[in-house]
Amino acid sequence: MTKVPEDLRQFISLLQKRGEVRVVKGADWDLEIGAINEMMAERRGPALLFDQIKGYPPGFRIATNILHRADFQKIAFGIPEELSNLEVVRYWKERWSQFSPVPPKVVDKGPIMENVMEGEGVDVLQFPAPKWHEGDGGRYIGTGVITITRDPEEGWVNFGTYRVMIHDSKTLSFYASPGKHATIMREKYWARGQECPVVMCFGQQPLLFGVSTMALPWGISEYDMAGYLQGEPVEVIIGKETGLPIPAKAEIAIEGFSPPPSVQGRPEGPFGEWTGYYASGRRDEPVVRIKRIYFRDDPIIHGQPPVKPPVNTWFPIPLHTAVPLWMELEKLGIPDIQGVYVHGPGNRVVVVISLRQRYLGHAKQVAALAGAILQGGACTGRYIITVDEDIDPSDWEEVLWAVCTRCDPEHYIDIVPGFLTSPLDPMIPPEKRSRRDFTTAKVLINACRPYHWKDQFPPVNRASEELRERVKAKFPELFQ
Repeated sequence: MTKVPEDLRQFISLLQKRGEVRVVKGADWDLEIGAINEMMAERRGPALLFDQIKGYPPGFRIATNILHRADFQKIAFGIPEELSNLEVVRYWKERWSQFSPVPPKVVDKGPIMENVMEGEGVDVLQFPAPKWHEGDGGRYIGTGVITITRDPEEGWVNFGTYRVMIHDSKTLSFYASPGKHATIMREKYWARGQECPVVMCFGQQPLLFGVSTMALPWGISEYDMAGYLQGEPVEVIIGKETGLPIPAKAEIAIEGFSPPPSVQGRPEGPFGEWTGYYASGRRDEPVVRIKRIYFRDDPIIHGQPPVKPPVNTWFPIPLHTAVPLWMELEKLGIPDIQGVYVHGPGNRVVVVISLRQRYLGHAKQVAALAGAILQGGACTGRYIITVDEDIDPSDWEEVLWAVCTRCDPEHYIDIVPGFLTSPLDPMIPPEKRSRRDFTTAKVLINACRPYHWKDQFPPVNRASEELRERVKAKFPELFQ
């Protein structure tokens, strides 16, 4: 494993040394930055660093498209660049399987404390939060964000990525889908009649952002995982308002409190989400009342806005979905899984699991368990495909070949209703949405050779490895 960049600035510097950062001056926060980001993502171009943004002083910057390519993702996570996408998933899974918590280290000061706003001086509008899409309901400062909360009963600290809209100089939205850890934690505070303490960071070490998007089991702090993955504790300061740990090298962080929705809520959205739609509309959502803002000199907002698929501005290698699923299946005692990969919008929707079939019903068992494990996010695991061990699950063309030639639709496709999805799911009908019934069906596709006659299944017409090596040795000039 190579060294993980210690903060957002060091990561951007590494990309600059490779000639992979384009500095854009003079763009408007109102739609222009979002459109430039989208068009450059469609071209799979370089990272973007916006400066001298209209209406804001030089040095108040926004970085976008910093994680939309596999080579960028590997640098951010300290992963050897020579690994293939499936090898990266396997590599990350092996690292996770040896997890030993490395708690954060509390320090007295850090770059995040270079500037502080408090009391009447709090004004989040001093930062150039963009309006990313033409149909958005406001300015979203939180796209590449981590939101930090603490469970009031168990005491452990969680952080996750949930979109954040600005309402006014001292108020932010606190949108999170049902079932998310932050949602559960804040509801515990509200049940006690208390406000939920919250920290939100709008630019931080890319590893922290990456871990925040991954489905860690309840009770495991992302801080402990990030410390383990980078081989040293994450340095944090303790917020004076909330007592929550704040990354000492973050770019911008706010401390605040989220009151129960019965006390205060604000209309939030719509927002152009990773599904490619404005599915969740505009409705009242909880807020965070800002008490304090910390920021570095010349702060950088991490902009990670979704765009219409198939363009993907998030992590191209699905470590946030494939690795947790693979690990959970193995914990349940499922044998001979050869690989797990997730395709589609957000790397969430189409799950492919490669396995060596060991018994009748093995493939269906794997698919059913995967459907139960993957739920809560919009469209997550809507289609679950099992394939044989000769199929690379990261290669969509191979997967499609298996579906076309090894799946009998009459007997090997099941539709199972009743799984939790999200308000972001565009296929929730209006009548279900009105009663907050955010459930969906999942499709289980068995694209493995039929187990009871797999040994008689027609052989594949591909040259053997031995023949290939012999030909390459004889005609090396053809395969240079």
